[in-house]
Amino acid sequence: MKKLILLYLLSLGLFSCNVLKNVDVEGFTSNDNTIFFKGEKMAVLSNIEYSLDNKKLVKEMTFKLVNQDHGDKVKNLIAYINKKHPGWEVEIDFPITTDLFK
Repeated sequence: MKKLILLYLLSLGLFSCNVLKNVDVEGFTSNDNTIFFKGEKMAVLSNIEYSLDNKKLVKEMTFKLVNQDHGDKVKNLIAYINKKHPGWEVEIDFPITTDLFK
């Protein structure tokens, strides 16, 4: 009985800890390999990777941010992609626009 309760609590904890569960994805749309926010091009799919990690197949999509006007919406962008492609890891590449080593 204790094992059953522990398993239930562990499952409940895993499902309730989804950090993207309540993130707003309003305003995001996609067409082919491009994601738009409020009609403006925001990110383009730049890479797909498959790897074997700890004997598990890992799928990853990398998007290049092409419009930094909505750079504060990256968490929302990741949530949108995750809802469209559950089970995939998502990476967003930011273009470097300043000299980081000044």
